[in-house]
Amino acid sequence: MTTPGVKAQMPTSVRLALVGVWVQAVLNLAAGFLLLALVNDAADHGQDEGAGLLRFLAVLSLLIAGALLLCGVFAGKRSNGIRVTVIVIEALSLLIGVLGLLQGGFSALPGIVFALVVLRNFSAVEARNWFDR
Repeated sequence: MTTPGVKAQMPTSVRLALVGVWVQAVLNLAAGFLLLALVNDAADHGQDEGAGLLRFLAVLSLLIAGALLLCGVFAGKRSNGIRVTVIVIEALSLLIGVLGLLQGGFSALPGIVFALVVLRNFSAVEARNWFDR
């Protein structure tokens, strides 16, 4: 039971997962801008073959970064939509990481572990109770 006038404190696991959301948002933002720079550089040199897919991935990375940044900013509002959005993004990140791993890209392992940790913490009962007011 909460006392009126006393603000509830975010559980530690949710706070740590939120740090992960912020880190992932910044990394997606950097990756998106890097991909856009590479695509634009290749197009400037007449090597725009396959640039459409890379441009799509860059824009997708920037959109995901924006969604994660918004979730991080509004996490204090305790809306269940924020929790669901993070879970969906992390599930997609996990799927993409597993597909990359199956193609022999062992560099996808840190991303898989990162997505699993955030996904687990946002799916936990503590997070559900926190965001479900």
